[in-house]
Amino acid sequence: MKITVLMENSAPEGLIAEHGLSFHLEYRGGRYLLDAGECGAVLYNAYKLGVDLAGVEKAALSHGHYDHADGFNAFFAVNSAASVHARPRIVEPEYWEETEYIGVNSGMLCRHENRFDLADGPRDLADGLHLIPDRVKHEQSLVAETAEGLVVLNSCCHAGVVKILTQLTEQFPGQPIRAVLGGFHLMGRGGVSTLGPAPERVRAIAAALRDELKVGEIYTGHCTGSPAYAILKEELGDRLHHLTTGAVYEFAD
Repeated sequence: MKITVLMENSAPEGLIAEHGLSFHLEYRGGRYLLDAGECGAVLYNAYKLGVDLAGVEKAALSHGHYDHADGFNAFFAVNSAASVHARPRIVEPEYWEETEYIGVNSGMLCRHENRFDLADGPRDLADGLHLIPDRVKHEQSLVAETAEGLVVLNSCCHAGVVKILTQLTEQFPGQPIRAVLGGFHLMGRGGVSTLGPAPERVRAIAAALRDELKVGEIYTGHCTGSPAYAILKEELGDRLHHLTTGAVYEFAD
C-alpha cells in the first residue's frame, strides 16, 4: 500500500501548499483518492509527484468542508469516471460559529451531482478498503486492512481521534492499528493554532494513542496545529510524523 500526500498546509519547494488535505492511495492494484483540497492546486502537485489522477478508479470525501471537497471540481476535469463516495449530509450547509460558511461549494455539487455517490452506513471501495462513518453527521474514515493491521485515514477527526479509533477497534476486533493519518482538529478558530486546546488535553490524547490503543505510527498535520503537534511529539517521540505535501508512506498490503 502506497499513500501519497497530494495536498497539506505545508509543502517543500516546488509544490503548492494550501489549507486543505488530499491523499492518493495505491492499494492491492487499485488507485483511490481521499479528498481533493480546496482548489485546483491538487492537479499541479499530482503532476509534479507523478500521480495520474485520470487513473483514479474511486474517490471518497472524508467530510463536508470546503478545504477537502472543493478541489474535486478540478479533479473532475481530468477524471471522467471515478465516483466520489460521501455521506448524504455533505449537502447540508456548514458554518463556523454560525457566521462563516465552511461547507461544500453548492455550485460544484449541482454541476457534478452525477459524480457523487451519497450513502450512509459502512461500505467498501474495494476488498479490504472500507468507508466507516462516525458520530459526526457528515464524516467518515477510510480504513485499509493490511498485513500489519489497520491503516486509518480520517482527515480532520472532528469526532475525536481517540473516539474514532476506539470505535474502529470494536468494528475490526483483533486487528491492531498500524497507522493513523490525518488532522486532529486541535487548532483554534481560522487555523490560529495558538488558540488550541489545553496542553493537558493534548497529552491525554497522546497517552490514549500510545498506551490504550497502541497505535503503531501517527501521521498528522493540517488542522492539528503546531503547538499541539509539539506536545504530541514530546509524548510520542519517533512514533509521530508530520504530514506534508509530497510525503509518501508505504505499508505492506
